[in-house]
Amino acid sequence: MGIPNSFTPPGVYVNVTVNESSSNDNTFNVLVIGEASPTSAYANNPELYAVSTLTQLASDFGKDSDVYKIIKQYRTIDISTSIYALNCIKTNTNETTSNGNIVSINSILTTETQATDMAGKAIAATGGTGTGASFDVTSTTNANSTAFDPASVTISSAGVGYKIGDKLTIPNVGTITVTGVDSETVSVPQTDLVIIENALSNIGNMEFDIITGSYNSADAIEALDNYFTGTWGFAEELYGHYITIYQQNNITQAIKDAGNFNKETCTAIIIPTDIDSLTTLGSAVSQIALRTQENPSLPLRSFSLDVGTISIANRWDIATRNTLFANGFSTIVCDTAGNPTLERTRIGATVDNTGIALSDTTLETRFQAVYCAKMVRTGLASYTSNPRIIMNDDDVVTPSPYIVTPRAIRGTCIALYQRLISALVATDITTFKKNLQVSIDSSVPGRINVTYPITLASGLNQITINLFVSKS
Repeated sequence: MGIPNSFTPPGVYVNVTVNESSSNDNTFNVLVIGEASPTSAYANNPELYAVSTLTQLASDFGKDSDVYKIIKQYRTIDISTSIYALNCIKTNTNETTSNGNIVSINSILTTETQATDMAGKAIAATGGTGTGASFDVTSTTNANSTAFDPASVTISSAGVGYKIGDKLTIPNVGTITVTGVDSETVSVPQTDLVIIENALSNIGNMEFDIITGSYNSADAIEALDNYFTGTWGFAEELYGHYITIYQQNNITQAIKDAGNFNKETCTAIIIPTDIDSLTTLGSAVSQIALRTQENPSLPLRSFSLDVGTISIANRWDIATRNTLFANGFSTIVCDTAGNPTLERTRIGATVDNTGIALSDTTLETRFQAVYCAKMVRTGLASYTSNPRIIMNDDDVVTPSPYIVTPRAIRGTCIALYQRLISALVATDITTFKKNLQVSIDSSVPGRINVTYPITLASGLNQITINLFVSKS
């Protein structure tokens, strides 16, 4: 690629609890979140939807819905991965606010005498927090000249959204002050935070490796991060990552907005406005999903998007792409004809929760960690699928199918690590054996604690050559 993309492998900690309810389902699932068309069969249905065919999806969500457009493009590349849809239903709430219609004003004016009569009906005023107010103005002839003085100002149209203390200016008349408003009930749309949290609550215990959609507001990213942060823990053990699109031609503005995506659970792909955001997202996510399933250690880059061409003005040079990448965006590059390629991917976070710069922002690490967590969880589930009794390694007892010891679990852990190496996801079994810890918990009856240190394999992203030439 010619652009550095190497990072130090990080410390990723995943709490995995293996108990009688542990799932052995290691399938790869993708979820698309969006809004069904108002006239579609699924318009008001919040249930998780398993996509069967595009024809059925068009009927249930509508061909004009963002969900359909993303999945239609997704299926042109990945035809096998299980894909689901979730309807993010938007609703409004009624709120009473004191910022309402003007009912009284202070009409003591200090306007100087005007040569032209300023009297009139429904004269619009400017200023304040509301809109739509207009006033009737009368005038009197100035006693010392033939000019005119304002005589009175009365409310013609009360407008909406004003508050007490607003200063309004009437042209050629002067400034008035709002002294009274009535309350009004306004229809307030729910924030993306509420909409998405309500939608995600309908997932249940379904596990998704990738969630994608066009929601990219700070509220939306916060809602999804809350979901992932809560389910990555010991209680649910659901794993996943959100991939979205961000469209912007102004690089300065893009850098300002980068903070919205500063989450380890999010990836934002920045594109210019030349190409369609939904088809671009569908194309990118499908290729990420396919390569991750092929092997999660492979570098997630160099995906041809095939979604149109980009104008010369928006074909960002290497310096611009490096800047965008450093600020948390996955970047695209164009060939000389303007065909876009997803050049590099990364997580949106550039710093951790304490503000320290992350040493590893690779997207691959997320999927490798999930792969390892699933394999270890499944591999150790056999110990809890049947009743067992914990005994110490040095206890001398008659062999029994009911006995489990730390030594037995340690042996299984080493065998599982060898499987991770064979899958090209982990490396360095010598260090693993040295640092693997298996012990009986002294304070929680019935629990064995395992510290399972994995050294992840790295995908090749660059080769540095120190080239020396000489002439004799």
